[in-house]
Amino acid sequence: VFVAASDDSILHDNPLGAVCASRPLRVHPSPARRSTTSKTRRHPHRSRSPTVVLAQAAAAEPDPNPPPWSSLSVPVYSLATVPDAGPTKADSADRPSMNITTYCTPVTIKPTRRLAVALYTHTATARNMLATGKGVLQGLRSHHADLVPLLGKSSAHDVDKLEALRETHGLNIVERWGVPTIEDAKSAVLLEIVSLETAGDHHLALCEVVDWENIEGEGNPLYTGDLPK
Repeated sequence: VFVAASDDSILHDNPLGAVCASRPLRVHPSPARRSTTSKTRRHPHRSRSPTVVLAQAAAAEPDPNPPPWSSLSVPVYSLATVPDAGPTKADSADRPSMNITTYCTPVTIKPTRRLAVALYTHTATARNMLATGKGVLQGLRSHHADLVPLLGKSSAHDVDKLEALRETHGLNIVERWGVPTIEDAKSAVLLEIVSLETAGDHHLALCEVVDWENIEGEGNPLYTGDLPK
């Protein structure tokens, strides 16, 4: 089952939403394992405020005939990204972002591990990841369920999510591979985009797994089936 990402997220086909980009980008060949070489990417300007897009999607009528996969319980991740400080700085958002990601799945094991992640158009997470070419996919725990409204239903274009995580939710934020992440996440995976395909209101990013960390701590993995309906 293919599932996706969401910043600035929406509740649509899957119990959660997805993050995205806007048009196909030219990407380079797959990097070597653990390579941290950055890539320059271009990102189109936003045409509409993500907040407006999210509000419109949230107001949409429920699908009377939902697709079969919408009833499946899948892992809930958060994709953490930072703005680019180089040539594509103007294409990034103004600040780091975290989203809620449920459209994400492993697709290869050898010769290198890769994941497919869907990016939802014009969100801060998508803009940052497309500008820098990388992001950190965080596995969330069951006690992180109350973060979904902040990370998945608001935009980092409008809200400083890192500050809200610290001040409102009392969480510690630590850097992993130069990206701010949730300290007590269940896991963290450094991803680097190797190809991108237009897929309607999303782009499908094929990502190299550059590195990962299994994080010790309490709490079971968070699944969409654990979230309030």
